Amino acid sequence: MKTSNSHQIRGVALGWNVAILFIAGTILLGGLVQGYNPLAQTVSEIGRAGSPLQLPWQIFCVVVGVLLAIFSGLLIGFARKNSMSGVPGILLLSYAICQIGLGFFPTPHALHNVFGLLMIVGYSAPLSFALLWKGRTSAAFTRISLTCFALVVTGIFLNLTPAFAPDLYPLEYYGAVQRFLLFTFYLYIGFISIYLSVKPIRYALSKVQA
Repeated sequence: MKTSNSHQIRGVALGWNVAILFIAGTILLGGLVQGYNPLAQTVSEIGRAGSPLQLPWQIFCVVVGVLLAIFSGLLIGFARKNSMSGVPGILLLSYAICQIGLGFFPTPHALHNVFGLLMIVGYSAPLSFALLWKGRTSAAFTRISLTCFALVVTGIFLNLTPAFAPDLYPLEYYGAVQRFLLFTFYLYIGFISIYLSVKPIRYALSKVQA
């Protein structure tokens, strides 16, 4: 039993690798596109249709999505094994599927925007972790999850405002605004990964034994 739990935790630790891969990958690939401005342009524009990096970016998005899907599946298994809600993992899985979809349909394909909007479902994962795992994890875990969710909601709002309030902030910083949302979310995934590697199993087991 102890060995099985140990294997489960090592698998869940994949999340931190996914976070590093996404953040580093977007920075490095963006730097390879001549004239690309990360402050003004979105990450999708790195591999937009016709871009020299279209295929590498598509592969990158699919790989990130697949790894995140594996992480989500391990997270669901970890939660089930310790009598915790699997909903947070399911929400992350929905985000992973959308990430894969973005890879298959580069901008300006109509489905690219559809998958982008559907990611909002996955962005609710921090809130679900805070609410559904409360009492099974530490108070610090709940606070960090709620803080991340507040930052994510702020990021979503700022990303959508150009559609109804284009003068809210200078659009030459739209790329930075998008990265704030994406990087915050992926850093949270990394946090979940690290936390599960050292903390929750103790809380979960003590709760079950009680």
